[in-house]
Order: sequence, then structure tokens, then C-alpha cells
Amino acid sequence: MVCGDTGLAHLAVAHGTPSVALFGPVSPRHWGPPRAERHIALYKPGPPGDPHGDVPDPLLLRIGTDEVVTACLSLLRPTPTSTWPSSRS
Repeated sequence: MVCGDTGLAHLAVAHGTPSVALFGPVSPRHWGPPRAERHIALYKPGPPGDPHGDVPDPLLLRIGTDEVVTACLSLLRPTPTSTWPSSRS
């Protein structure tokens, strides 16, 4: 799942759903997922912004589409401990 730093991201972690969460005004160190290979938090460091702002935070807007796609593809690749079917079966 791909989403912003919202309740949906927390539900993905709670249910073990692979996720890419985009963080902007607040660092994932405060509210991000635990470090795990199934969850990726994308964030561009900078001064904290307003998490309740009316416009997208500049830090959030610095996350590029290519970074999001790369993160998503990394979650889709089977790992040695993965239970997902491999194309090499």
C-alpha cells in the first residue's frame, strides 16, 4: 500500500501489509512504522512543518515519483524469507 502519514499507514503496519508511507511535515522517527523489511517510510529531512496545514508540506513535495516506485518495487521482490510465490518455481 502507498499512502501518506495517515491512519491508513498505521493499519497497514498493524495488519502486516507491505507499505510505503510518505512523510512530510513530521519525521517518521516520531510517527513512522517500526523498522521492518515490509514497511518503508520516505522522508526528506528539513525543518518540521505544520501537520495540519492547508497545503502540502514542501518536504513532502520533495519526494519524487521515482523514489516511490523504487520503494514499491523493492517490496514486491521476493526475499529468502518471503512466502510469496517465486517466478523461479
